[in-house]
Amino acid sequence: MSILDRILLFLLSIASLCLGVALALVGANVFGPDVQAYVEMSPVNVVAIVAGVIIVLIALRFLFYRVGRTPTTDYIALTGDHGQIRISFETLRQLANRRGNQVRGAQEFDTRIRQGQEGVVILVRMQVLPDIDIASTSREVQTVVKEYVEQHSGITVEQVFVHVTELSPHKQGKAWSGA
Repeated sequence: MSILDRILLFLLSIASLCLGVALALVGANVFGPDVQAYVEMSPVNVVAIVAGVIIVLIALRFLFYRVGRTPTTDYIALTGDHGQIRISFETLRQLANRRGNQVRGAQEFDTRIRQGQEGVVILVRMQVLPDIDIASTSREVQTVVKEYVEQHSGITVEQVFVHVTELSPHKQGKAWSGA
């Protein structure tokens, strides 16, 4: 959400809060006799109170929209000899992509990194070349990506999920050269 959107949402929340309080007060006959006489001419007291309370609740929800949310981290923090080391998920994604693209038969390799309980979880999406064993290629991708990321980052990889999306429409010389 951009700064302008946040400012507009804040102003809308304040205006809604004021309008809701005013409606609730009018409905409860808190204002002077002139307003009370006007309100008594039309039977909207209960409707005004209910509408005012609903608007106040909605305004409060938007006003405190960000309160209570924990910020998401997009890095893994390690403790080094001289302080904290932060390795971003983007770095881990690039490591996984670098090694995954080297696997024979894998094409259009892309990864996502998620925080796990004891480390990270790597989600791999790839296409495979025709005429290869998809199961063995997927297992190889799981093994080599896990080992490569753990070796080069020092971060524990809990799981590597591989999703083979489709067969690659063209061969680019990475397919098996044997029979």
